[in-house]
Amino acid sequence: MSRILTFSEQNALAKIDDLMNTYCNQCPIKTRLRKLEGKTKAHHFCINECSIGKEIKQLGNELQ
Repeated sequence: MSRILTFSEQNALAKIDDLMNTYCNQCPIKTRLRKLEGKTKAHHFCINECSIGKEIKQLGNELQ
């Protein structure tokens, strides 16, 4: 069964996509950390320390 997203959920998804495409996909810090310390370490940096990652995390929490 499909779930229809509310307007605010659609806006949150659009904002997450925009942030990811604008900042995260070509992020040199993430690329460097991934190369030197691995995927997990880079992911933890993005989620816990990066201001964009924190914003994405907050938007994701709105979807729950």
